[in-house]
Amino acid sequence: MFNLDQAISEWRQKMAAGGIKTSVVLDELESHLREDAERLAKSGVLSAEEAFRVAESRIGQSELLRAEFAKIDPLREARWVRMIGIGCGVFAVLTMLWFAPWMLFAHELTASERVLGWTPVALTLFSVVSWRFSYRFLPVIRSRRARVIAGFVCGLVSLGGIYIFGLALANVIVPRVINMPNLTMIEPNAGHTGGRLMGVQGAPEFSQMFMIGISILWAVAVAAIPGAIAFGLEEAVRRRMKENAYV
Repeated sequence: MFNLDQAISEWRQKMAAGGIKTSVVLDELESHLREDAERLAKSGVLSAEEAFRVAESRIGQSELLRAEFAKIDPLREARWVRMIGIGCGVFAVLTMLWFAPWMLFAHELTASERVLGWTPVALTLFSVVSWRFSYRFLPVIRSRRARVIAGFVCGLVSLGGIYIFGLALANVIVPRVINMPNLTMIEPNAGHTGGRLMGVQGAPEFSQMFMIGISILWAVAVAAIPGAIAFGLEEAVRRRMKENAYV
């Protein structure tokens, strides 16, 4: 007498011998096979054994299944791309945490200066937070090699941007800030350790550091964006793999 469970057990062994050895995949295939066989048997046209054989032929042989998995294989994760994105984000946040507090919480700052300073901070934080949803707006690049290249390009853009900014800081920004007239400066107030800002000729230390610090925060914000893109590209693939582990 035909035993469906025994037949499925033998079928699993055959699939494993053919190269389909992942238990999750075999369980999913077995579920499809069992449901199809039971549905055909209930029709009354085929016996239980005949229904199983038909369902088995519909599922396909192990060679065909391996060919299908080969098509999906490009969706393998490229963990280096993910790490590049995380590295860019961590660098940006740590740099921001180092520069922002002492510079942006000074009570002497005007409203426009606070906006100028907090905007790159917000962009940096948004780039990091976007890890949770940016994959929805990015393409699923099936080629693992293409994603690795894209990830390294993002990393190089981020590092290159920091390097170019460093050159600009030393050769353009700092000289211009030092020689810029009418910068705000601190005027000491009696009884206070700080002072207030007022426009005068010259470039005092606080104002120089503020302008340079703002430039650094904007450079970091721009560098964080490629990292978010690299992370999102890999997350898009990971999500697709999770959704379509087997259809």
